[in-house]
Amino acid sequence: MIPHPPHERDHEPALDEGLDPEGPSAADLDRFGSEFTACPRCGEEFYDQADTCPHCGDAMLHDTTGLPKWAVFTVILVLVALVWYWVF
Repeated sequence: MIPHPPHERDHEPALDEGLDPEGPSAADLDRFGSEFTACPRCGEEFYDQADTCPHCGDAMLHDTTGLPKWAVFTVILVLVALVWYWVF
């Protein structure tokens, strides 16, 4: 008896099938593609844009990009020194 190939409807596509090869991998989409995140304190999932966990009330620290305070202080100090040099 000759085995018949599976029907198209029986075929489940692989997770990475149809993805752009230059884009994120299927594993990255699975890891970072959700709109939900787990609370580091209680482990419950909630909307990733929330400021606090609705389950335990823990404050969520979102990524803050910017200069550290010491760098801002150094830049201000250098600018003040340059102005002082040019004025006096």
